[in-house]
Amino acid sequence: MRRRFVVIALSICAFSSGSIAQVPAPSVREPELTASGRGETRLAPDYAYVTIGVTNQAQNAVDAASENARRFESILGALHSFGLNDRQLLTSRYNLTQNYEYPKNAPPKPSGFTARSTIRAEVRRLEDLGKLIDASIASGATEVSGVQFLASNTDEARRSAMTEAVRQARADADAMARAAGGTLGRLIALNSGGISQPIYSGRDNVVVTGAMLMSGGAPPTSIVPGDLTVIAQVYGRWELVAGPS
Repeated sequence: MRRRFVVIALSICAFSSGSIAQVPAPSVREPELTASGRGETRLAPDYAYVTIGVTNQAQNAVDAASENARRFESILGALHSFGLNDRQLLTSRYNLTQNYEYPKNAPPKPSGFTARSTIRAEVRRLEDLGKLIDASIASGATEVSGVQFLASNTDEARRSAMTEAVRQARADADAMARAAGGTLGRLIALNSGGISQPIYSGRDNVVVTGAMLMSGGAPPTSIVPGDLTVIAQVYGRWELVAGPS
C-alpha cells in the first residue's frame, strides 16, 4: 500500500513539471516609435498636352458635319506645320447632335444640328505652345482646354524626394526618442506612402474665335509653365532604446 502511494505521487510530480515547461515565458519587447516623412523635388517640364476643339452649327446634319470636318482638317494642317506628327495627335471626341427648341406650352421642335470634335496634341517644343494655340484658333478652333505640362524623366527627382522623406522621418524619430529619454534603435520597417505624379495645369479653359484673333481682338497667347513638384511620403518604425532610469 505504501509503494502504490509513492508511485502515484511521482506521477503527479512528473505531470506537473511537464505542464510548467510548456508555458511560454513572457517575451521582452523593446518599445517602438513611428514617424513619417515628406520630401519634395522640383523640376522643369519639357513637354505639354493641349486639347483643341471646334464646334459649329447648321440646319442639317450633312452641312454641320461637313463644316466641322473642313475646320478640323484646317486645324490639323496648322498643327502639322509646327512639326507634330500623327502619333502626337489624337482625336479625343466627335459627336453630332440635333438641337431642339422648347416653346412654351408646345412640344420640342427640331432646330438644326451641332457638330463637335476635339483633338489632343502632344507638344514637345514648349516654346511653340502659345504660337500653336494661336494658329489653331486662326484655323477655326473654338476651344482650347486642358493644357498640361509634364516631364519626360522623373526618376532622379523621385529618388531625391524619397531620400528627403526618409531623412525627415528618421530625424523626427530621433527627436522623439531623445525627448522620451532614450535613443533611436534599429529600423524595424520602412514603407512608401506613394509618390505623386508631377503634372502642372496651365490655363484651364480658353475660348476664342478665329475671327477675333485675325481682327486683332485677342493678343497672342502666352503660357509660361511652372515647375513640377514630385512629392514622396514614407512611414518608418524604429526601436526605442530606453535610457537609464
